[in-house]
Amino acid sequence: MSRWSASSLFAALLFVPSAAADVRLEVSGAVLSAPPFVEVRVDLTNRGDAVAHAVTIEAELLGGRERTRLEGDLPPGQTRGAYLRFAVGFPPAGVHPLALHVQYSRTGAGGDAASQRAYLLLALGATPPAAVRLAAPDVRLDTSAAVTARLESADGRAHRVRLRLLTPLGLQPFGTEPEVDVPATGAVLGALKVLRGSAPRPSRQGVVVLAETVGEEVANASAATAVVEVQPDPAWLPRLRRPLAAVVMALLAAAIYAELREKRRRDRR
Repeated sequence: MSRWSASSLFAALLFVPSAAADVRLEVSGAVLSAPPFVEVRVDLTNRGDAVAHAVTIEAELLGGRERTRLEGDLPPGQTRGAYLRFAVGFPPAGVHPLALHVQYSRTGAGGDAASQRAYLLLALGATPPAAVRLAAPDVRLDTSAAVTARLESADGRAHRVRLRLLTPLGLQPFGTEPEVDVPATGAVLGALKVLRGSAPRPSRQGVVVLAETVGEEVANASAATAVVEVQPDPAWLPRLRRPLAAVVMALLAAAIYAELREKRRRDRR
């Protein structure tokens, strides 16, 4: 990285792969100006096989939020850029995460809304090496689940980091953003809770986990992506099989008993 630069990764796999065409976005970018006003160019490339309509980008940097919209649609194989400007003052030099929420429509009429989460790591005034290594395994989700972050020091020093979870439309982070003490050696786990909202069943939703250092002279951040596998609707008939069988047996026994009782009455006559 240069003194003012950005590196990027992206979260994809928003829905279950199918024969239907879909949008898959790749994110990159660059820092164009230094604090106190940081301007960032965000480039979106459509790696899918369907057109993304009405694309908007919501971004958050150092507590400031901005929103912009791409001009025109984003066809497969095409790249479009957008510009975002943040008044950030003079934050600690180092690496800061730019959290991105890209929303779009699969139809020209503006319906069938979808979104993807992504991030850029911005080097503002300094380019320190990574402080921590971060990984997040995939998660199965019914109504709620924990996204587990595995952290270990990348430079042989202890760090304290704050974890944050970025979710697309249909999922919701729940609870506080935990702070985790990462030892100089060895790994430690942190958990972030996610709730299912309107995410379709079944589907695969991409999420981003961010880890930002706390209380250090030079800022640093790491990121990882994970897939949340939203499970199908729970089958209710198998659950009721035994209770229903018990009810049927009870009714059958009652019917047999009633028949025997009626037969005895007739025999007495």
